[in-house]
Amino acid sequence: MRQTIAVLLLAGVLAGCNGVSKFDFTTLGRATWQRPEDIVRALALAPGDRVADLGAGEGYFLPYLAQAVGSDGRVYAVEVDSELVGKLEERFREDGATIEVVLGQTDDPELPDGGIDLVLIVNTYHHIEDRPGYFAKLRGDLSPTGRVAIIEPNADLTGLMGLLSEEGHESSGAEIVEEMREAGYRPAESFDFLPVQVFEVFAPEGALAATP
Repeated sequence: MRQTIAVLLLAGVLAGCNGVSKFDFTTLGRATWQRPEDIVRALALAPGDRVADLGAGEGYFLPYLAQAVGSDGRVYAVEVDSELVGKLEERFREDGATIEVVLGQTDDPELPDGGIDLVLIVNTYHHIEDRPGYFAKLRGDLSPTGRVAIIEPNADLTGLMGLLSEEGHESSGAEIVEEMREAGYRPAESFDFLPVQVFEVFAPEGALAATP
């Protein structure tokens, strides 16, 4: 862990908020600090699952999610930016049987009601204005065992590590838990293997437990 942090600090170059922080980790490769394979493994996705990547950006997580759910599954790539939607459609045109690009709204991801087994939100949570209201409404899109996984720049980082997140583009774990409770969710799982991000998983209150 210490080695990972040291490498991240040495590799940091100031940049804008187009990802996890104001540092550019491209010299390392995003997989080094984002650990997408470990994230997908932790989420225990199964073939046939229906997953939404909320705030999909340029589609970094989509191939990993598509591989996990297989040809019988479905991955919804949700973006509110029409230009990004166009880029996603172009990039994943050949994967249309598994990956469906969705133009969402700022107050509604436009997902099929009751049809989603997992919603994944990476570095997007802080962009949502009325988070309790948004996620309360999102409950209607989840299947009976549906979950919401939030990966967010960690506002609790201190010292040199605190430089790795940009003010206003981060959240604390406690803040996320409080807001999700207000939206009607309970904490389901928490992971601490990401060096600069919070990783929390939630299930609606009263929902059935997902089977790994």
